[in-house]
Amino acid sequence: MASKFPTNEEGNAKLRTRKGHDMTWSCDKHGEPITFYCKQHKIPICHKCATKDHQKPCQLGDIEDVIFERRKNLKEREPLMEETKLLHQKVESKINAVSSSSIKHLQTINKKLQKTFRDKLKDVKEREVNMIKVINEEADEEIRKINEKREKRIKDCNIDSEKKLINIKNLETKLFSDTKTISDVVNKKINELTNKNRHALNIMKNIESTITRINQHDETLVNEAPQVLASIDETLRLNVHQDVSVSLDRIQSETERVKSVEEEVDGEYFGRIDGYIGRWELVKSVHIPPVVEPWVRGLISDDEICVADEKNNDMYVTNINTQHTQKVIDGVSNMYFTSCAPINSNVIVCGKWRCDWKCDMLDGCITLYDRQWKVIRDISIPRNGGGNSVYVDVDRDGMILAAQTCQSNIYLTNPDNGKIVNTITMHGKKVWGEIRALSSGDLVVQTTRKEFTVIPRSGGEKAVIHCSKWDSSSQCHVDKLTDALYITHWDGPRKNYAVDQVSRDGIIHVRRIVEYARSDRSPWLSSCLATPSGNLVGCDGDKLLLYKKAFVL
Repeated sequence: MASKFPTNEEGNAKLRTRKGHDMTWSCDKHGEPITFYCKQHKIPICHKCATKDHQKPCQLGDIEDVIFERRKNLKEREPLMEETKLLHQKVESKINAVSSSSIKHLQTINKKLQKTFRDKLKDVKEREVNMIKVINEEADEEIRKINEKREKRIKDCNIDSEKKLINIKNLETKLFSDTKTISDVVNKKINELTNKNRHALNIMKNIESTITRINQHDETLVNEAPQVLASIDETLRLNVHQDVSVSLDRIQSETERVKSVEEEVDGEYFGRIDGYIGRWELVKSVHIPPVVEPWVRGLISDDEICVADEKNNDMYVTNINTQHTQKVIDGVSNMYFTSCAPINSNVIVCGKWRCDWKCDMLDGCITLYDRQWKVIRDISIPRNGGGNSVYVDVDRDGMILAAQTCQSNIYLTNPDNGKIVNTITMHGKKVWGEIRALSSGDLVVQTTRKEFTVIPRSGGEKAVIHCSKWDSSSQCHVDKLTDALYITHWDGPRKNYAVDQVSRDGIIHVRRIVEYARSDRSPWLSSCLATPSGNLVGCDGDKLLLYKKAFVL
């Protein structure tokens, strides 16, 4: 091992300085100047070490060449070090910019929400005032009777308005809570990236400090330079600045997807924070105890699901909030329910399969019920041969859409009087199963076992939605706030049900957003329903499964 040259005072001969260096570096074993560097043993040695202990196959290099090479290697890394340090400094600026951009974007959403809810609250109050004014004007015509009626209506109006105000305020609280949750996720991720980037900068600073220190002594330089070079190469290989920058781009992209969506669905106001892909999480499982073979037929409110018993055609309603299931209609052998939808908070429309047609009209295939499931009226549509099933939905204007299977006509019907106001005829296609109304006014119609077609009111074709991965029992449901389509299908390789999210243009956005096993209790595939509040409700044949979407980065 090398050490300082012994001085004259120590009783040894003074060794001369080498080639311009104030060189007092000697061999511990022989006390002679360090002359060579053994490449096999990676140690500096004197002439005697070279002669006695480091003959071939050892390869020897001049120590000054080694020193020069080590200095050169360190010097060559300096531009890369400086360039990398500048990249990290730029990332630091980008962190600040993305953080500021995300905060501003979410603040904009909050301001929009504040304005929306101020307007909604004002609108509810204005409607209340206007209604009371109308009621008062009507009451002037017949003092006693109308006054009694007026007081009752005012009370009902106040109760209804108060209910709507409470619902709107609760919804406002929920949406602000959702934006705060998203903000917390964004801030947490940005803090993690900030710490990661600063850690990388600290490593770079430590390496620079080490280089400065080892450059002061040749012995230290020779012994420690390989480790420093390895540390530099490892730091450059990790490419932390690139990873942080990519993560920041993702944060900005995902944050900018976030938006507030609002719409009146079936006469009720709904709003939520949406727009992002997120991750669907199972939050509740609701058992359906009375139903022998459950088959989901539709959604009649944000938390009420209609479930038919395929074995005896009974109809049940399960509340996913209270987890209570109630039988509402006793089944009969010649009829079962195919579909149902709410027209408003008071009326439900149901489509049916029947086998007892007696004329050219499909009588009793469409029925309006009140919320106590008492029949309001039956609605008929023309029968033109075809199948015995009629599917229904309700469009954005509260009109009933009804279609018979194996036919090309879709009838737009006024629920107030049962009259057909328009007939939509598909070009070259026939109804196979469900029909769904989009908020745009277009329709999504199942036209084969694995195909769904988007059509305008003119009956043309806007998009054909299909996938080779879907099986012949695929079902479609529409989120009426965002027009996102959810296709439920049997995933053979995985042996479970899966749901794909698809746009109304036919683009598959995400495969298998939720997956669940099939129960032995029922062989029937049910649609995964999208509730107005933004949740998904699937059915595995035994339970209703409630999924909520979480914002993730």
